[in-house]
Amino acid sequence: MRYATGGALAVLLATAAPAFAQAPPPPMTMAPVLTWGGWYAGANLGAGFSDNGVKFGGTGGTPAALASGQMPRSLDGNPSGVVGGLQLGYNFSLGPLLLGLETDFDYDGYNENQIVTRSPGAPLFTTTTQAQQRMNWFGTTRGRLGFTPSDSWLFFGTGGVAYADTHVNSSVGTSAADGSGGTPCIGFCGAGTTEGVKVGWTAGGGVEYRVSPAISVKAEYLYYDLGSASQAYADNLGRFAGTTVTTNTKFAGNIARIGVNYHFGAPSPPPPAPAAMPAPPPAAPRVFIVFFDWDKDTITPEGQAIIQQAADAYKSGAPVQLQVTGYTDRSGSPGYNQRLSERRANNVAKALAALGVPREQMAVSGRGENDNRVPTADGVREPQNRRVEIVAP
Repeated sequence: MRYATGGALAVLLATAAPAFAQAPPPPMTMAPVLTWGGWYAGANLGAGFSDNGVKFGGTGGTPAALASGQMPRSLDGNPSGVVGGLQLGYNFSLGPLLLGLETDFDYDGYNENQIVTRSPGAPLFTTTTQAQQRMNWFGTTRGRLGFTPSDSWLFFGTGGVAYADTHVNSSVGTSAADGSGGTPCIGFCGAGTTEGVKVGWTAGGGVEYRVSPAISVKAEYLYYDLGSASQAYADNLGRFAGTTVTTNTKFAGNIARIGVNYHFGAPSPPPPAPAAMPAPPPAAPRVFIVFFDWDKDTITPEGQAIIQQAADAYKSGAPVQLQVTGYTDRSGSPGYNQRLSERRANNVAKALAALGVPREQMAVSGRGENDNRVPTADGVREPQNRRVEIVAP
């Protein structure tokens, strides 16, 4: 008994390929352009050191202590201390060159206190000479000329006005040395104090490095010269009438410091690049199935309708190569089934060609009783396996 198909069935397989097309590269993100121009503010910390002394002299009648060599004519000092404070500035960028103006104000621990006692050739008295110099604060207002070989580095020279709060205290006293008591001061005795803001000049240079768009660190050196402070004082006991001691104290030195600056209006870091969206998967191949009666290669009217659908689909899209593959069920010998599958595939190809599909756009083959849609034992007549598949990629 022959099994009829009961009509050809059109089955469209949705067998989408799992692979995705290669995603397009993410859009390029431009790094922010750094500029050294604009306002900045920051803090600094370092050390000040100098090789200054206090020179003593006399006017009028020469003081006995100074003339005898009991009082030194100068005290050599090396005042030093910690400096630290704040700075504010503005830069003008001119390509790789930079012009700027900066002002700073620092606490200054600059301090030196010297005491010398002498008793040469006079066993009954000694002369004590004392001098102290210090600065409580220090500031500058300077121009800067710089060179920027890259966005990150700045090398600069600088110079301008320096100013500081200076203090000088000195004294000379001659007293008994035998411990017998009596008059505390038996020779020249006097003291003087000079204090106030002194203004001078400063010059130096340094290097600055941009660690981020808004933050930079720097190291710089400054030499400053504030001139000198003078004092003059007479014997405060009147024993050496008309005699005055004079002092001259130099205020000049060196400052080495490091600092950090915040640059206002610096460009923000670029936002993270948006995640690339994967490309949509390719369309699933379209599959049209033409079924056949048992042991037949004749196309039924239902099968012809399926072939018409396949031809229309081909002509409505871009030209592709159709795969036309014939199959059989497992009744009959393998050799006979192979030849039957090939005849079925060729008959479908002819029908497609008659509907306008170029034969060279078809790959026609037969698979015999292989690749069953419905797995069966040998000799079973399964209608689903008697077919031709038309696959349009």
